[in-house]
Amino acid sequence: MAKPSPASLKKVTAENLAGLGAERLADILVEVAETRTDLKRRLRMELAAGLGPSHLVPEIDKRLAALETSKGQVTWRQKPAFLRDLDAVRGLIADRLAVEAPDAALERLWRFLSTYPRTSGRLKEREAAFEAIYDHASDDLGVLLASHDPHLAAELLTDAALSAPQAWARWTPHVMAALPAATAQRALTLASGRAESGPGWTMVVRHLADAAGDVSAWQATHGELALQTPPVAVALARRWLAVGDIAAAGQALKRAAPKPKGLLGRLPAPDFDWETAWIDYLDAAGEPRLAQDIRWASFQRTLDIGRAKAFVSRFDDFDDVEAEAQVLAYAASQADLVQGLRLLMAWPALAEASQLIVDKGQDASIAPEEAEAWAGKLRRRFPAAAHKLLRRGAATAFKQRAFKLSQRLTEEADAIAL
Repeated sequence: MAKPSPASLKKVTAENLAGLGAERLADILVEVAETRTDLKRRLRMELAAGLGPSHLVPEIDKRLAALETSKGQVTWRQKPAFLRDLDAVRGLIADRLAVEAPDAALERLWRFLSTYPRTSGRLKEREAAFEAIYDHASDDLGVLLASHDPHLAAELLTDAALSAPQAWARWTPHVMAALPAATAQRALTLASGRAESGPGWTMVVRHLADAAGDVSAWQATHGELALQTPPVAVALARRWLAVGDIAAAGQALKRAAPKPKGLLGRLPAPDFDWETAWIDYLDAAGEPRLAQDIRWASFQRTLDIGRAKAFVSRFDDFDDVEAEAQVLAYAASQADLVQGLRLLMAWPALAEASQLIVDKGQDASIAPEEAEAWAGKLRRRFPAAAHKLLRRGAATAFKQRAFKLSQRLTEEADAIAL
């Protein structure tokens, strides 16, 4: 076994620091803590945790009280330490106090989450790391609530959500992930009975409905006009499909189906996501042939590779080979050569793509970046196509006055042996 190098032994790792010994590490920590208030506070709380809940709780309460009352803005220089301190408080409650005093930990987690309006107001710009700390705390809360009476847990959760609906609109799914459906159903009943409104509260109710598996309650949070829009119809239909109510899923989608427009009563192209959900509904309803017809028509309209892959995958045995050839031939026949090439290269169907380039590449205005990327995939097996691609990309770059890029693509083309 090779002996560790001096450089590796000087890296600040847990293993290397352990080699210094407890006394030396303690001396270093004390010295550094005298210059860093946040570290000194953390060390004091860790020492309290080692002495038991009766010592840790007062330290946590002291810190929570400071978070509840502090008003000063956190500068960008202070932000890293502030976030570390915030997460340390959460960890001491959820990971240390909860082990020996779960009820005390539960009470402090409620308090910790209630500090969100105050702490978020102290930051000029909130960021993912800050939000993640409170998301984590809501996960912790759900775990602790899981051992409590479902009715009490539901009441506590509903009251908390009422106090800060915008925040709880985000946290409710985290909390409910660890709780039984009975708790979600009880909380949903309580929330639905409250004469509250606003986007935050509505989202809380929707999350509770999802946790309880109550699709009707989720639907009831939307007005009739909203239910006729594709995004809401799709979301509702997918929920009905998940619980096995195929007929209700179909009804939800029909509300938002494309409607004739203009004097000629022409049907507009359907919303893509709505069409995807409609295809899934047809499969679930025992209409696979109709679903396939729509997949093909959708592919012809959009040239979407996902739609094409789904179309081909539904065929058995050698029929899928014919279906794939049908897809590739359609892509190669496009008036917009570049759009067809995009599908062929992504499939990947390199032989078909190279043939299309050789036959019609001189007519295409190919973006330099795409030309270079595609040429990289083709140059080993299809050098002539790669050469032509690079030439077309260089020409486009020249027209765009990107002269250095044009020169580079020209040199790459010249380097290909034909």
